[in-house]
Amino acid sequence: MNKSKRIAISLVAGVLAALLCMVYGSSIRSQAEQVQAETLAKYGGDRVEVCVAARDIDVGETLDETNVITQEWLTSLLPRDAVTELRQVRGDVTTSRIPKNAVICNVYTKAESHKLEVPKGKVAVSVAVDAEHSVGGATGVGSYVDVYVQKDGVTDRLCGAYVIDTSEDSGATREGKIEWVTLAADPEDVKELLGASGKGTVSLTIPATARGKKSGGDK
Repeated sequence: MNKSKRIAISLVAGVLAALLCMVYGSSIRSQAEQVQAETLAKYGGDRVEVCVAARDIDVGETLDETNVITQEWLTSLLPRDAVTELRQVRGDVTTSRIPKNAVICNVYTKAESHKLEVPKGKVAVSVAVDAEHSVGGATGVGSYVDVYVQKDGVTDRLCGAYVIDTSEDSGATREGKIEWVTLAADPEDVKELLGASGKGTVSLTIPATARGKKSGGDK
């Protein structure tokens, strides 16, 4: 076999090999596209970009570019209230832990319902107060307190009551600072308590006998 024939055969073999590779590659792509189409058909078909957690996000964190990214998801696998744009939740504070790659939705930033248990014969009333005027914020749920109003150097005791909720316990304050307490008070004391802030500075004290009192204890 002369040299020119060998070159021709080599060229033909090369072309055939290239064609076979192209056919094989096309077959693989076709199979992949078919599998993808079947998967999309099975799970809903359409895909959309949604916001997901870039990492594990703990309770109390603020959602922003540092912990939220976008990914494509099948629409049929998404929660109904899935967030599609960061601007929808930027600045929101999480009320439950968000695992990495979880789709961001309202359940992670929605505050749980907070139901008060008001003792029989009592009325729930909230009073604005800060840590300085509530024994350093020690007046937690279950505490029995005396409520005082101070104005122009004069201090008056309004009543005694049990604390049944606070801004800290309800998660109403982002920084964990006490801003108000809800008291279980006697009905006849409600009017005084509602007008207390307008009369002067409201202060709460915890009497030494508080441990021995019952929820229906004396004023």
